Amino acid sequence: MWFRLKCPCPVKGCSNNTGQLLEWVCASDGGNMYINELGILECSSGRHSGKIITWKFDCGSRSGPHRYEAFQPPDYEAFTHAMAMALPHMKEAGASWVHSLITEVERQFKG
Repeated sequence: MWFRLKCPCPVKGCSNNTGQLLEWVCASDGGNMYINELGILECSSGRHSGKIITWKFDCGSRSGPHRYEAFQPPDYEAFTHAMAMALPHMKEAGASWVHSLITEVERQFKG
């Protein structure tokens, strides 16, 4: 089941990781980004898809980790924090979906 990716920046040390929900779009085609319970991100066109750990994020900040290179890979702790901030706004996902997502993301980062 896919949901629109709306969360704070998942990059460690970014000032946009404090709670503001950002609506992520694909840098290649501008389409909305979606996430599923298997930890897969995909743009609305379906042309760009992959595991969370293979993506890089640019929240628009040009300080901290984004200062010299805009697109940065997510960090496990920062990503789980970002998802924790987003989950109250994803009530329709349900507990089992959230549990699957967290389990899969942990596998990706620690596997």
